[in-house]
Order: sequence, then structure tokens, then C-alpha cells
Amino acid sequence: MALSRHPMGEGAVIRWADPFLLHLIPLFPALLAAALLLWWRRRRDVAEALGDPALVRRLSGTDLRAFPRRRAALLIPAAALLGLAAAGPRWGEVRVDGVPRGDVVLVLDASNSMLVEDVRPNRLERQREIARTLVRRLEGSRVGLVAFAGSGHVLTPLTDDFSALNLYLDAVGPDIVHQSGSSLYSALAEAVNLLDVPGAGENPGSIVLITDGEALEPSSMVELSLERAVRRRVAIHTVGLGTEAGGPVPNVDPETGRRRGFKRDPETRETAVSRLERPLLSAIARTTGGTVQVMPNAQAVAALANAAASGGRGPGGGDSHPDNRYEWFLALALVLIAADALAEHRRPRPRAEERP
Repeated sequence: MALSRHPMGEGAVIRWADPFLLHLIPLFPALLAAALLLWWRRRRDVAEALGDPALVRRLSGTDLRAFPRRRAALLIPAAALLGLAAAGPRWGEVRVDGVPRGDVVLVLDASNSMLVEDVRPNRLERQREIARTLVRRLEGSRVGLVAFAGSGHVLTPLTDDFSALNLYLDAVGPDIVHQSGSSLYSALAEAVNLLDVPGAGENPGSIVLITDGEALEPSSMVELSLERAVRRRVAIHTVGLGTEAGGPVPNVDPETGRRRGFKRDPETRETAVSRLERPLLSAIARTTGGTVQVMPNAQAVAALANAAASGGRGPGGGDSHPDNRYEWFLALALVLIAADALAEHRRPRPRAEERP
């Protein structure tokens, strides 16, 4: 896959990777200006307390009572540039040549059954491992995250900020969704909503569902979510975790995170056992035109990533998105900070013969 950069896109329209951080552009310089002002006042008071201004100047090599205009001229613009870099200015485009890259939503199971240890170390850790590999291999696509237990919750909208995605992957667990249970209907409905965006093109993307396949709801509810996916032509690729023999479901205290034995069936009082529901996962993939994998190895995960991303966003030989130019502003900010440090280092020092 080749990446080609176009320095100036059509119209050179600036977009932002994270518009919610635009307030940092004026905030950083304001905070730095306030800090410089307080530092200068403190230094001026110390200089006045020392006595004769001429003697203080000769000993220090500078006028401690003067406002540091040079430092302000270097550091305040540097602070504004850091704010710009944080917001992620984007213009021009990066084109990914070759196979078109479609949007992908990862749907992750956060129910208690994912703590079952019929795979090592447990299903939840295996899910994180697979999800991280998928994210790494989905470069060029936008990826969204949905976690579900008794209901589905969007963790991130479609984004290409993979560092943020990995942070959310670390947090996925039974404590992130407060409603217990396992609702595939709610999870898939949220995933389809993420892909239902304007400009999706001929192929609006794919969903990768990673779960043990347990759905504690009527099958008709799952079928409703599949019907909507089929209407939107969204393929659902399923990844099954666990074994058909299954294992007991740990009973974990949601406040302390400590395990207190195993859950029990409320009617029979027998130990609750969770098993891989392969038939349901196969039916979901077959209905929507996706693929099904059970406990995939690295090669199978790589093939899954290619299949999920190949939905594309319209015709053509590649995909393009605005290029994040934050590094330009970050580099210029670092240059200004280095210039300030160098100027301070080269500030005239009192010569030995001038010292009393």
C-alpha cells in the first residue's frame, strides 16, 4: 500500500482532528503570559530588595527589573503553536493507493462471560489482543468502537487516531458497561448508526463483532438489527472466543474488582457456565455477507482486517483523507523554545574582575 501526499488540497480548506481542543490555542499563550508576568514581578521585587540597581545589574549581567520581552516574544508564540498542534490542523490529502479502505466498527463484548478462562488467560484479554492487531492493520480506515453488555455504548466515533483507540481498548471490561447481560441487538444497532453517515459511497463499511456469541434476548431482536445492516449493505464479520465446553463465569465485585467465586443460575443455583455459541455467529456473518472466525491466529486476523477494510468508500483506486499537519506546528514550537533556551545560555555573565 502506497501513501502519496498532496501538500495543498483543493481549496486548501483547514479542518481539525479534534475541534474540541481549539480552545487551547488562546489558552496556552494566556497561561504562559500570566506565568511570565508573575515571574517578572517576583524577580523585580527581589532586585529592588537587593539595593543599588547598578550593582545588581553588574552582578547578574542583566536588568532584573526589566520585563523579559525577548522571552515573551519567543515563548508565547510557541505556546500558541502547541495549541494548534494539539487541535490537529488538517489540509491537503493523503491518498492510499491500491485497495479502497472502508470504515470499520469494532464491536467488543464487555459482559461478565468474557472473564471465563476457557482460553488463556481469559476471553477478555484474547479479545484485546485481537482488537489491537486489527487496529494496527486497519491503517487508512476510520475505526469506531462499541462495547456492550446488557446494552451497547459507543466508546469512540469513527476516527483515525489509533493511539486513542488503543487507550479505549485497554479500558474495555465488565465495569465499563453498567447494565449486566448481553445484548447483541443494542450493540449492532449502535454500530450501524456509526456507519450511517453522509458520503459513505457505494459501500458504507463493515462491522467486526468479537464475542462469545451469547445473546440473552429473543432471537427476533437480533434479527431486527441484522435486517437493518442488510438494508445498509453493511457486512458483519464475527470472531468467536471461547470453547464449546465453556467454563464457569467468575463473580467479580464491580467496586473492588475482586473475584468472589463464580456466578450461579438464579433458578437452579448451579454454577453458571458460558459456552461459545458458534451457530449464532455463523448465522450473523452468513446473513450480512461477512466472514466468521473462531479463535483466529495472527494470519487469520490479518485476513479479517483486509476483508473488513475492503468495503471501500465509493469507487476508485484508493481512498484519501485530510492530512494531519500537526508536526509542522510542533516542530516550529520546539524551535522557538530551543531559541529561548540558547539565548538564556548565551546571556552575558559578569566577568571575574567585575565581581567584588
